[in-house]
Amino acid sequence: MRAGRAIVLVTTGLAWACVPTSCGAGKHAAPADAGTGGAGAGGVGGLDASADAFDAGNADRAPSVSDNPPVPAGWQLLPQSLVTPDITAWAVAILNDPVSYPMFSTAMQTFNGLTVLARVEWHPPDFQNAVVHRGVTLYEPATP
Repeated sequence: MRAGRAIVLVTTGLAWACVPTSCGAGKHAAPADAGTGGAGAGGVGGLDASADAFDAGNADRAPSVSDNPPVPAGWQLLPQSLVTPDITAWAVAILNDPVSYPMFSTAMQTFNGLTVLARVEWHPPDFQNAVVHRGVTLYEPATP
């Protein structure tokens, strides 16, 4: 897996943490060497090293965002306006710990009364990543 310091770029839209910066949909936080072939680079077909954690039954193909599970029942994407520095730091810690948080794992934490669910998912290519890459998507409880 890739190692490095986290960087954060805030754009408009929904909250995400991924390798690195804008997937065009939200906030991303990532290892600083993401997409550069830095230490730990590798994976399926030169993809982000998190592809190593991809289901072994799919080792002959690249991961896809369509491999992600659906939005968890009872949850919705966390709006960017609710993402705080503490939430970002938590998402970065999850992103940078692939041993404790393999693909599709989840974690929950409450921040100032807001319960946040983080799930490790595949994120689409962006201007700094030419490939699908490991990321953390943030959710809040769905409003009825």
